[in-house]
Amino acid sequence: MYHYAAMPGWYDWAYSLSEAALLLVSLLAVACITSLAFGIVAAYRGRPSRATASTLPPAFVSAIALPVSLLIGFLVNDVWHHYNDAQDGVVKEAATVAEATRAIAQLPRGAAEELGALLDRYVNHDLKRDWAVYQTRSNPVETRSALNEMEFRVAQLQIELASHTVAQAALKVLTDDLNDLERLRKSRMNLSVGRIDNPRWFTLGLLLLCCAVALTEVIYGQARDHALIVALFTFSFGSLVYVLLTNDRPFSGSTIISPEPILEAYVNQREALAQR
Repeated sequence: MYHYAAMPGWYDWAYSLSEAALLLVSLLAVACITSLAFGIVAAYRGRPSRATASTLPPAFVSAIALPVSLLIGFLVNDVWHHYNDAQDGVVKEAATVAEATRAIAQLPRGAAEELGALLDRYVNHDLKRDWAVYQTRSNPVETRSALNEMEFRVAQLQIELASHTVAQAALKVLTDDLNDLERLRKSRMNLSVGRIDNPRWFTLGLLLLCCAVALTEVIYGQARDHALIVALFTFSFGSLVYVLLTNDRPFSGSTIISPEPILEAYVNQREALAQR
């Protein structure tokens, strides 16, 4: 059984947006942090036009900004690999489904029709059910699928077709494919859930605020420099926040990793076999 921290409720809203809208929201969120930082500094330093040069050592700003940048970089790297692993898993699952389809075609007609129907149910029913769960904040639970029935039936066929050399070879390949599909499905369920919950998002926002306050303190009263820093801070960290959001739950939202590669591999393989 999988145990995860509760995913943020606002993810449902965020993942309903288009990629462009989600990027804009990420930039606006960081812009709000810079505005809050400006308000904090203005509260104790007064109007910018009357501000004197800051006595804050530049090294202190680096001591704040560098750890924040490194931490966000590590987070981005982690969720990026998380997304890539999910994408690679779907591609491997597609190749395995195609191989299983070829193996089933080598079996005697009755067995081929029976196992073919089960594989069709897995591709066209079980996968859609899995992806429907991934679109919610429900923790994925490993449910019984057509793969389980195929495993039992393949074991029976290995006994029933013990004297059929070609069938035995095909069943051996099919057994390995089913084991791979089960493993890939479990891995997909694990990867479907995000890793950044509300406490982590709050911590990230707090770190960005501290960084923005330090930068604002140094250039407070310098309108041109302040505008430049705000723009760079917003676009750089806002883009990183966008990457975190789009990669955190790889099977959700407008940047979804869809089951289409698996469906296409299955359909293409069946069409190729039918043309023989």
